[in-house]
Parts: sequence; structure tokens; C-alpha cells
Amino acid sequence: MTLDESQIDAQMQSMAAKLRTARFERGMRLIDVANMTGLSEVHLYRLEQGERAPSLRALLVLAAAFGLEPAELLTSDDGLPSHHTLHTGRAVWAGTEKSGSGVMIKGGVRVEYDLAHRSNPLETPEADAAVGSPEALLGMAFAGCFSMALAADLDGAGFEPVRIETFARVQTEVGASGVTPRAIELICEAVVPEIADVQFQPLAENVKRNCLVARALAAVPARLDARLMAIREADGPDETSGPGTAQPRRSL
Repeated sequence: MTLDESQIDAQMQSMAAKLRTARFERGMRLIDVANMTGLSEVHLYRLEQGERAPSLRALLVLAAAFGLEPAELLTSDDGLPSHHTLHTGRAVWAGTEKSGSGVMIKGGVRVEYDLAHRSNPLETPEADAAVGSPEALLGMAFAGCFSMALAADLDGAGFEPVRIETFARVQTEVGASGVTPRAIELICEAVVPEIADVQFQPLAENVKRNCLVARALAAVPARLDARLMAIREADGPDETSGPGTAQPRRSL
């Protein structure tokens, strides 16, 4: 039997998920596993992201640390029941593209949109929360997914984030095939005590590539500008603030 690259990648991702799950279920940090196994935190992190394949020695010491048989980390989950979560949204459009208008709906949230606001988003007042575009919601979804996934990865690496604020810019172009996303830029400002920039940047870059929305937008080039910020007295979410509301702890 010969495995192709897609099958090998699927097996590595399955093993990575099992390593993360085993560590989380035991309430262990990366540094705890590193101390038990002699493997570096960076190497462990890459194994948990499916970026590296473990050596035989690494597989054995990790299985022993988690109280598992090595085969339990290698066995594919194919054929086992999967947990599926359904997320829904709704949109109603009335009229032609040029003269009509629509509304995107999720629960009690309604965002109106039309061709004029979609073509000229800068003409829409920032305070007008009821008017937007699919592209703006796309950027908001990427920013939200990135922030939450980064918080999870920071926690998994042994750091406790205080605040993560991410601003998204979605650049589109209009061609013969219609509106096409050209690039997405994420600007992230994070307050994370006791982490060095050299530790923070690889975590942020990995999340930019691998969070759920990033994978869904794999065909669209994405750029990340991530900065660590100094701790302020007030670090709660601020809906009116944009990037640049806190002072950088260090310049990049």
C-alpha cells in the first residue's frame, strides 16, 4: 500500500489533533510536556500543529507522558463518528444588482447592503453599524477567528493574553468575472504578559495561516502585522477604537 501526500498530511493532522487533545485533557502546558519528555516547546508546538512529523523516540516519549500506547496516536480516526457543528446565516436581496438592496441576517443582527456601499465602502459612515458589505463581514470574521485562535494558542504555549484586538482590511478588485478578493491584511495588537516578541511572532503567523477562516480563504493572500502592546489599566474590548489605541511594547 502506498500513501500519497494528501493521505500523509491527513495522518499528520490527525496525530497533531490527538497530541493537542491529550495535553488539554490533562491540563498540561507545553512547558510541562517539554520537562517530561526532553523535547523543546517549539518542537512540541510544531508537532501539535502538524508542521513536523515526530521521530520514533519522540512518539514513544510523548505516548508515555500522556499514558497512551503509541498506536493510539498513530491510528486514523477514519470510520469513527465525527462531531459536526452547523452555523447558519441568511440573506435577502430584492431587485436587480444595480438598483436593488439586501440585508444579511444572523439572529437579531441585520446588516443592509447594496451596490453603492459595496463599491464605495469609504463613503459609509463608520458609526452606521446597520450598513456594510459581504467583504466587511468577511474581514470581521477573519479578525474574530484569528483573535480567538491566537488566544487559544497563547494559552496552550503557557501565556495568558489580556487583550487581543485585530483589524482587517479586505482589498477587492472588479474584473470580467465580477468582484474578486485580492488580499487581506490583519493588524493585530496584543497585550500578553511575559512573552517575548521572538516567541509571539511565530504563534501569530501560524494562526494567520491555520485558523478556520484562514483555511477557508486559502486562495486569498493574507498579510499580518502583529504587535505586542504594553499593559494598560483599561484593557476591555472597545468597539469604537481601531488599531493604534495602545502603546507598542516594542517596535517591529
